Amino acid sequence: LYALVLGFSNLVGDAISMGMGDYLSTMADREHQMTEYRREKWEFDNNQEGEIQEMIELLEEQGVSNEDATAIMRTTAKYPDLFMDQMMYYELGFMPLDEDEKPSKQGFVTFLSFCCFGLVPLLSYILCGFIPWNTFNGGRGVVNLAFPISCVFTAITLFLLGVVKGRFASEHLTVAGIKVLVMGAIACAASYVIGYLVSKLLLKDDETACDY
Repeated sequence: LYALVLGFSNLVGDAISMGMGDYLSTMADREHQMTEYRREKWEFDNNQEGEIQEMIELLEEQGVSNEDATAIMRTTAKYPDLFMDQMMYYELGFMPLDEDEKPSKQGFVTFLSFCCFGLVPLLSYILCGFIPWNTFNGGRGVVNLAFPISCVFTAITLFLLGVVKGRFASEHLTVAGIKVLVMGAIACAASYVIGYLVSKLLLKDDETACDY
């Protein structure tokens, strides 16, 4: 029960941290882009010819002839919003801002996703309490099967998450699933080993203190 309470508390805390981090990073990116947009807009309003020449040079670096680049930029400059979008992309590498993209929504989706996938290992422990074969009487005594069952369900979830990612990214579904599974397994193994070593170190210190 203690492990479940600690697990749920840690899950919610991590989910809030991930959601807030996603929200803040998205807000910071948008604010940085808006600051650059306002700066470039001021330069365009106050030195239009200089900005046009700058864009012509950028197009020439992409292999466009001076004649074509001049014609393109002279025409685009007649439409300030279009010119600003092109300038933000070619000069600063920014895509036009999506007005429908809400940082708060993105942070909330991250929070929910973290909670849903993070619940899988904990739910496995809970479900194991309702099945009659949740323990195994091996040669070294009774072994609780909750941990290995939780590992299996977590592995399946990681693989399915990779498959979903691969579908959206047009990757080979099996390869995408295996990639996420391997990365998740490495992260879980590292966390388990660190926890094991720290617990052993603390127990050793406690035993040393008791000897004194």
